[in-house]
Amino acid sequence: MSRKLIVACGSGVATSTTVAEKIKSKFDADHIDYPVEAVDYKSIMQELPGASIYVYIAKPDEEVLEAAGNLGVSVYAGIPFLTGMGESEIYEQIVSDTRK
Repeated sequence: MSRKLIVACGSGVATSTTVAEKIKSKFDADHIDYPVEAVDYKSIMQELPGASIYVYIAKPDEEVLEAAGNLGVSVYAGIPFLTGMGESEIYEQIVSDTRK
């Protein structure tokens, strides 16, 4: 399985880019070498097989969650990276996932 964190949002890539940059800078600060990429939700089914962690902004469709589960991709909510509420908890879970 590829080691890559993808961030996808339902409408374009502006929000997902913001969240991806935030996660990237936190990884850099913590010396975590792990690729992070903002992707378009329309191409999520093509992106999932190349990912190990998926951070969503808008709740993904059932089929996307099912595909992620089948592929062993960990799924996390990305909104905390925008609001700051619950951010550290989600970030800690993501960090432990990068070490798997």
